Amino acid sequence: MLEEANPGTHSSYETDVNGRFKYLFIAFGQSIRGFTNVMRRVIVIDGTFLKSKFKGVLLVATALDGNSNLYPIAFGIVDSENHQSWEWFMRQLKVVVADGNGLAFISDRQGSIAKAVENVGKGLAGFVSKASKAYRVADFKRIFGHVCNISPAIGTYLMEADVKKWARCQFIGFRRKKKISKHKHPLTIDVEEKIERRIEKGKTFVVYPITDSQMLVKGDIIDCFVDLDNRTCSCGKFNLLKIPCRHAIKAGYSVGREAHTLTDFMYTTGA
Repeated sequence: MLEEANPGTHSSYETDVNGRFKYLFIAFGQSIRGFTNVMRRVIVIDGTFLKSKFKGVLLVATALDGNSNLYPIAFGIVDSENHQSWEWFMRQLKVVVADGNGLAFISDRQGSIAKAVENVGKGLAGFVSKASKAYRVADFKRIFGHVCNISPAIGTYLMEADVKKWARCQFIGFRRKKKISKHKHPLTIDVEEKIERRIEKGKTFVVYPITDSQMLVKGDIIDCFVDLDNRTCSCGKFNLLKIPCRHAIKAGYSVGREAHTLTDFMYTTGA
């Protein structure tokens, strides 16, 4: 009935040998379509204990929309948080979220993965986290070198696991549905505020034009090369987040290009 009332919805449940409840999974069709069509392919998974009459654990998979609000993708209720229940939940999630380049999961250090990290050493987890979040390839290589020094085995494993799937600076990125040169819709409130902050930070920067669309921006901690037509900056943020960094904003203003025309369509209210 749920799937009939909400087309595209996926639901599943499981009981033990005695017919007692074990697992429940629900992902509404509209939530699935919203994530697939306009969300960045980054999913946060987490669990919390239920404190009502019927105990258990609520498992959730969420994303962030263009306004940095939590966007629910799927819910699960399980008897307890353990390897078996999480594996069942992830199998169900795989039904509604297609695997592919750019898909990333964020979670706390729960279960067998946490044990493996703890056995290697406390410093390793921090270095892996910093390496995964680095915007520039040079920073990634420097930080990842510490991982390899602490544990060559883990370093080899992470490299063989395909760096493009977990390191920010190596992401191939998502394909744009349409090539657009100017937005017809206003930006989300969160992105507007972010751009305003970046405008303030870049007020003292100096722009040195190389071509009509390529500039060298000086005045920050590092000098940055900006390509407005390709929407890239050597700092890495513009390339990956698809929101102009403070260097790109300053470069854009120098040739009369407003920040909103450099921002990806997914961050507009029309997305």
